[in-house]
Amino acid sequence: MKPAPLVMVILLLSCCLNQSEVPQPSLSVESGTPRIASWLSKKDELIRSGHPYTLVMTGWVTPEEATALKENAPSVVILAGITLNWVYDNPEWMTFLETIASAETPHNVTEDMYLKADNEKCAFGWASEQWGHQEIYAMDPRNPGWRALVLAAYKAILDQPQHDGIIIDMLLDVSWCPDAISDEEWVSTTKTLLQDVREMADAHIKLIIVNAGKDFESIDPYAQYFDGYVMENFLGEWGADYETGLEAAQSPYIIVYAVDTSDTGMKDLSKMRLGLTLSLLNDNTYFTYDFGPRDHGQAWWFPEYDVDLGPPLDSYYLRDNAYWREFEKGIVVSCPYADVTVRFDQEYTDVTTGIIGTSFVIKKGDGRIFVRA
Repeated sequence: MKPAPLVMVILLLSCCLNQSEVPQPSLSVESGTPRIASWLSKKDELIRSGHPYTLVMTGWVTPEEATALKENAPSVVILAGITLNWVYDNPEWMTFLETIASAETPHNVTEDMYLKADNEKCAFGWASEQWGHQEIYAMDPRNPGWRALVLAAYKAILDQPQHDGIIIDMLLDVSWCPDAISDEEWVSTTKTLLQDVREMADAHIKLIIVNAGKDFESIDPYAQYFDGYVMENFLGEWGADYETGLEAAQSPYIIVYAVDTSDTGMKDLSKMRLGLTLSLLNDNTYFTYDFGPRDHGQAWWFPEYDVDLGPPLDSYYLRDNAYWREFEKGIVVSCPYADVTVRFDQEYTDVTTGIIGTSFVIKKGDGRIFVRA
């Protein structure tokens, strides 16, 4: 939710849009390596880190930034976008939105575009003196001016060849303001908008990833319009639990497990490893760990992210209250239910501790990656 840096706006104003189509992006990465994503990325931090982020999702990426990200990870997939039916009441953010929407024809956010009840804008409740955040307001999906603006913004993003697709944040299946628009009409008009966005993305052969918030149930009316979704605050106070995440991976969608510190800044490394090892049980799943909904996108990196397990030997399986998956060079064990003692018939190295042995104890709510010693 952070406002776009002013330099981004300046670069956008001077950027000449390239409308050529690009090949369909590939989300396949080297087998056996963690697929590390960044949600609402702090791009400068990611670039300076030198770390190979696989999936970068942010507001906008310039060609120069894309080049720098690809120097860190040649196969990185870059997605950009922000809004479909809301605006952040921050002047710099608003300038960013209006600028990208005006790439071909001028567009401005006007008072009649806001969703209102009793002549009051419908607020999300994001304003906070503690966090220095302004309010987020719902926009009326029935308003032709708003529809034209947001579609123009996504067209500008999709036209840029450095973007492999788009993100849509805070996609909801209920009305922010039932006194102004019913749930049914909110969903139906949002579907119409999404259909237009889907058609543009398909024409460019590009991806759509949405923020589901907790889980798929929050976005299932829109299932045909996106390729994957972010499970925000996964394993957190209000996010989805482990079983829901495991079930999500059985779908045809790209799944991003977004574990965070619940806006505390206190890194729970056991929970981080639990989410990371879950992401390694399947091949359509990605993992990110950051501060939380109030401040996403830090370039945090952990030793477990650098492991190379080689190709998987088979699907995951349940054994002794833990989920296991075997790879050519090692084994992943994810333990959501109970403390588990794992025993091997040869020596392995615990990537987290560096300890070499044939027997290890993994605590409930943790996960470990072992490589052959």
